[in-house]
Amino acid sequence: MPKRSRRLLTPSKHKASKQIAKKEIIEEENEDKDKEVSTARGRLKGALLDVLDPQGEESDESYEPSPTKREKYQDRKDSEDEDTKRRSPARQSYVLKLFDRSVDLSQFEENSPLYPICRAWMINQPKENYRNFGQTYEEPEQTEDSVELPGPEGPPVSRIPELLPEQKARNKDNINLNYREAPPPSREQLLRWHGVRWAAVRQAWVEQAQRVEARYDATQTLLNKININAL
Repeated sequence: MPKRSRRLLTPSKHKASKQIAKKEIIEEENEDKDKEVSTARGRLKGALLDVLDPQGEESDESYEPSPTKREKYQDRKDSEDEDTKRRSPARQSYVLKLFDRSVDLSQFEENSPLYPICRAWMINQPKENYRNFGQTYEEPEQTEDSVELPGPEGPPVSRIPELLPEQKARNKDNINLNYREAPPPSREQLLRWHGVRWAAVRQAWVEQAQRVEARYDATQTLLNKININAL
């Protein structure tokens, strides 16, 4: 009887040991996957930091070049920027495509605001350097052929004319709708009245447009001289 009981208990212990070993194998596989994911994230974060870390940029706020040396300094700065671009390693891009537009997220930091990211997404040029977008350039110096046009003269003038005396005096309370007391006007009489009224309205708009254009007489005169000299 004791031997028989041991034979019955031995398979259950063997089965329990198999389950424990299987759980340990699953836990080890999960740990390996977590390590691989964390390693991949660390490599990606390191690559982004290497790309976003400025290399060889010098602060030029304390140095203001004189007007005579500004062009030489700008040319030298452009050449230095080109050399830096050539020597810098290739950027590991992370392009996100959304609604037929793409943006390279590797050029932004984790705490970057949303507006420049949306602007880069609207531009839809993931291969371009987003740092060059929005840079202001110096205005070119005026040459002998350039002419500055004068501004308008006098105070601003509205393009809408004032109401006619007939329009100001018109009142809805003066309209007699009782056709028994006064017969309705004929078609020819209505056309004659409206023709005279709309002619006066059109003339008022023409005169008001002339007043608006009169403020730009000096500009128009200068443009006429330029056109005559160009012929």
